[in-house]
Amino acid sequence: MTLFKRIFAILTILIAFVGAKADNGINSPYSRYGLGILANQSLGINRQMGGLGYGLRSDSYINITNPASFSQADTLTMLFEAGFSLQDVLFKENGKGTNALNASFDYVAMQFRLCKGLGMSIGFLPYSNVGYSFSSVSHPGTTEVSTSTYAGTGGIYQPYVGIGWQPVKGLSIGATAAYLYGDLSHEISYDFSNSSVDNYKTYSAKLKSYKVDFGLQYYATIAKKHDIVIGATYSLGHDINADATITKSEGNVITTTPLTSGFTLPHSYGGGFTYCYDRQWKFGIDYTMQQWSTSTFFGDDDKGVDRSIISAGLEYAPNEPSNKFHKMISYRGGIRFAQPYTMASGNEYGISAGLSLPIMNRNNKYNSALVHISGEYVYMSPKSAGFITENYFRLNIGITFNEAWFTKMKVR
Repeated sequence: MTLFKRIFAILTILIAFVGAKADNGINSPYSRYGLGILANQSLGINRQMGGLGYGLRSDSYINITNPASFSQADTLTMLFEAGFSLQDVLFKENGKGTNALNASFDYVAMQFRLCKGLGMSIGFLPYSNVGYSFSSVSHPGTTEVSTSTYAGTGGIYQPYVGIGWQPVKGLSIGATAAYLYGDLSHEISYDFSNSSVDNYKTYSAKLKSYKVDFGLQYYATIAKKHDIVIGATYSLGHDINADATITKSEGNVITTTPLTSGFTLPHSYGGGFTYCYDRQWKFGIDYTMQQWSTSTFFGDDDKGVDRSIISAGLEYAPNEPSNKFHKMISYRGGIRFAQPYTMASGNEYGISAGLSLPIMNRNNKYNSALVHISGEYVYMSPKSAGFITENYFRLNIGITFNEAWFTKMKVR
C-alpha cells in the first residue's frame, strides 16, 4: 500500500469515527468539576498494565503514551487499533448504594513507517467526559420543600497526529499534536414547593484549542538478555480558547456573565523506565506530574490542584512465533494511583490485568493481529467523610490489525 493510500484510508476511518461518536460512558457526579472526568490517554496494552507506557516500544502495538515509540514502526505493516469499554459503577453514600452501567467506544489509532527510523501515528480519542444527573431534597421551612437538581453533559475530544524519529541507534524522540474541541454544560435547578417561580443556574463552555506533547526514549542492552528503556515526556501548558458563560435565573431576572479566563491545560512532566529480560518479561514504573493549580475553570469555586500519577506494570509475552494458540498469548497486569486534579474529587486506586489473544488468519497462521482484553477495578476515595465513593468495574476490549494480516499468500 502506497503512502497516499495509507493516509487516505486513515482519514476516511477517522472521519467516520468522529461523526459516529456517541455515549461517552460516564455517569459520575464528580464530572461536574473542572473539565469533567479525564479520559484514559492510552490504548489496549497500556490499560492492561495500569497505564504504563513511557518506556514501552514495540512494532506489534501502538503506544501513544510516549510519541518517541512511533519510531519503532515496522517496515512491512500498518497497525490499526480500535477499542471500547464496558463498566459498572457502584456509588455509595451514607451506607446506601446504587449501580450504573455504561458503555463507550474509546479510541481509534493507526501507526505506520514513513521511512527508516521515522514512524507516524494518527488517531482519535476523548480528552475528558461529563455525564451526571442527580437531585437532593431539603426542608428550609416547616412546610416548604426545596428540590435541587443537577445535570451535566458533554466532553472534549482530540484527533491527533504524531511522529517518532530515531536519529541515532538507541535514541528516539517524538511529538504529538492534537486539536481539542468540545462542549461542556452544567445546570442546577431549584424548585420550591411553595413557589411557582423556577430558579436555575447554567454553566456552559465551548472549547477549541490545541495540545502538544513531546517524548524521548533511550534504550540499551545492559547485559546479555537484559534490556532497558528509559522514557520521558512533556506536555505544553497554555490557556484554552473557551466561549464560556454563567447564566442565572432568580425570580423573573435572568443574568448572563461571560468568563474570559481560567480554562487552561497543565504543564505535564512524565518519566519512567521499562526493564526487559530475554525479550519476554517486562517490568516498568511511570511517574507523571500535571500542574493544574493555575486553572479555575468556571470561577473561583472550581479550582484545579496539581496532580501526581504513579503506574507500575508487568508483562510476559512470547518472543518467538508459533502456530499453537496458547504459545502466542501475552499476559499483563498493573497498578495505578492518581491524585485528583480538582479540589472536590478524591484519590483513585486502580488494579488491572489482561490478555492479548492472537487471531488466526485465512492461512491458518497466528500473526500480530491481536485482541486485547483486560479487567480493571478503580476505587475513588473522596476527600471528605460522607461524600460519594465510586467503585468502577471496567472491561476494556481492543483489537489490533496490521496491513500484512489482510495480505493473501501467493504460490509461485
